[in-house]
Amino acid sequence: MSTPAGTISDPLAIAAARRLHAASTLLEVALGVVIAGSVAAIGSVHPWAYWPLWYACAGIAALLVYRALAIRRLRRLIGRQRFAFHSSGRWLVPDGIASYGRPGWSFDLERPLLPPAPLLLPGVVFLALVIAQLVPLPPGWATALNAGRGVVSVAESVAWAPITVDVESTLRGAAFLVAALLLHLGAAAALDRGEARRRFQGFVALLGLALALVALTQAAVNARRIYGIFAPIESEAFFGPFVNRNHFAGYMLLVAPMALAVLARAHRHYEWRVGAWPNARRRLVALASPEGAGLMLAVVPALASLSALVASTSRGAILAFVLALVLAGIGLRRQRGVPPWLFAVALGLMAITWFGVERLEVRFRTSAADSAGRTVVWRESLGMLRRAWLTGYGFNTFGLATSRATPWRLPVGATPSSSAVAEAARVGTMIGYRTPSQIPDVVWYREAHDDYVQVAVECGAVGLIVALWAAVRVLKAARLEPWVMASLAGVLLHVVVDFDLQIPAIPVLFVCIAGLRADRSGRVKAAPRSQHGPGDEAFTAGQEGGASERIAARQTSSAGIAGICRSKSTKACISTAATAARSQGSRRTAPRAATIAHSAMSSPGTPVSTSVCT
Repeated sequence: MSTPAGTISDPLAIAAARRLHAASTLLEVALGVVIAGSVAAIGSVHPWAYWPLWYACAGIAALLVYRALAIRRLRRLIGRQRFAFHSSGRWLVPDGIASYGRPGWSFDLERPLLPPAPLLLPGVVFLALVIAQLVPLPPGWATALNAGRGVVSVAESVAWAPITVDVESTLRGAAFLVAALLLHLGAAAALDRGEARRRFQGFVALLGLALALVALTQAAVNARRIYGIFAPIESEAFFGPFVNRNHFAGYMLLVAPMALAVLARAHRHYEWRVGAWPNARRRLVALASPEGAGLMLAVVPALASLSALVASTSRGAILAFVLALVLAGIGLRRQRGVPPWLFAVALGLMAITWFGVERLEVRFRTSAADSAGRTVVWRESLGMLRRAWLTGYGFNTFGLATSRATPWRLPVGATPSSSAVAEAARVGTMIGYRTPSQIPDVVWYREAHDDYVQVAVECGAVGLIVALWAAVRVLKAARLEPWVMASLAGVLLHVVVDFDLQIPAIPVLFVCIAGLRADRSGRVKAAPRSQHGPGDEAFTAGQEGGASERIAARQTSSAGIAGICRSKSTKACISTAATAARSQGSRRTAPRAATIAHSAMSSPGTPVSTSVCT
């Protein structure tokens, strides 16, 4: 077979393009495996899930490097240009030329090797801060920088010691931070194309549907074990694969807006099908079209995700979702996309009605009583921060830092303590434990139930500033994509009263969604909306001039009677065009469409079997 003009047939270039295609596909698949695997592994909160997650993120980094090498190889062979595979797969078509049929997979070599990732720079700065906490300092320096740190052991009082009070915990936190950054880069690279972004959102919506079915089934049968085999030790309020219902709700805060984004896109396609001035008949008929079927199918994941979110009865998550929905509504209003937002509100009300307003009312009435524990922890945490505001106590060490204390010095004449305790008291070693006096039922707490407060305690004021910078940066990158903004903002709001970002499965999905809209400019490109669809063309056919044949053919196809008058007489074709116009909801335009079809049939050079009656 001869090579078509204008195409690239260099075997080396074609092989490099195929490697790039394979690397991009594998990168997408790997992201899906990591996301689904992390949440299926009971949120990856147990040590047995740490190493597989870290190895998987390292594998994504390896694929990212391989992809970058393939891009550089192709640039040397064909230059910086956009290309697509020929429909046969044997050649490359530069600059998206479609003269040889519909092009296949395409890629733009002018794009950077790594698309802009909003969390990369703040993440690197935060990682540098964590590494600085691990650097051993001369004796006395760590306590000088952090007056509230104390001494972990007697031996440490005369030895070099880092700022962190628990090196192992900080190293583990640094490993998760590195894994999250690698995953974020992989997501930004894999999801830099429109098709990939749409596939990712559809995958997340289906994942949410599966999780919602698991959670709602557990609630219906009053299950006592996760998956019927695992009994949580620390909590009986598990929901879905998560040990705590609040964390399940936090995950749904990410998933539900993605499902609503899929629903909004299906709604746009449906609106394009019915046209700009539809009536009830045209809307009903359009439900039988592929766009109508897609809309009805897209409702299922969205409704399931919202139902599971409401059924979790997580007060903070429900309030965060309402606020995130308001943000999405503002963004959609600016883009003239109000109907999907109203549809989301309707789905939420349906979910609340199904679950029962009474049960939600009971949960919200207990807010005042339940909030006392959190506020006590916040006050004590902020009190500790005053003694370590610059450096913090070490990343991922909140539980140890807030529960350890130096032993009391006994008054003169009291029975002396053991020599070990006396020596520890003398040098200020933190070998004792303390409990919050205002919440007697709690003898120890590991999290602050506010990720911002916890970051401040662990990493000081500098760490809190970097964390807030990351939050602002990721929201700014998503500001032109309302549903992505809602997804990210929901979690960032919920962590004010919970610790979602310390459950590995949640930051795994968070960093992937944060890289969802990264492109060369770092901004979100709003998808163009068609103002007129097939439903309008029957009414504006007279204004299209030479395109009347194509319009009548589209109307015939959309009415479901394509091929009725293929190779038929002129009279049959005219009748078919009029019937197509009537099926779109208006009888007044039928004579006009028939006239247009007649003029098209009588025009010279117009074949009967390929024009009006396609």
